[in-house]
Amino acid sequence: MNITVNAFVLAWALLLVFAAFNNYIIYRLLRERNRAELMWIGVVATIVPVGLFALWPGALTLMSFPLIQSIGMLVIMRLVQRQG
Repeated sequence: MNITVNAFVLAWALLLVFAAFNNYIIYRLLRERNRAELMWIGVVATIVPVGLFALWPGALTLMSFPLIQSIGMLVIMRLVQRQG
């Protein structure tokens, strides 16, 4: 039996797995510093690229995921350092 995985399904699976992993890491970093209220930034940085990929599936919207996640992480780290 030959099982093939559609590239679109694989892209969705990887996107959701990395989104969950990144949000878990962000949550752990913020929880250590007692700044869990900043978690909304990580959630928004995940929802935006996932929404873009849902509306316009393609390579550019898929590549927006690491860029937007990195910007969200940078914003979180700047806020934690400034107010910490």
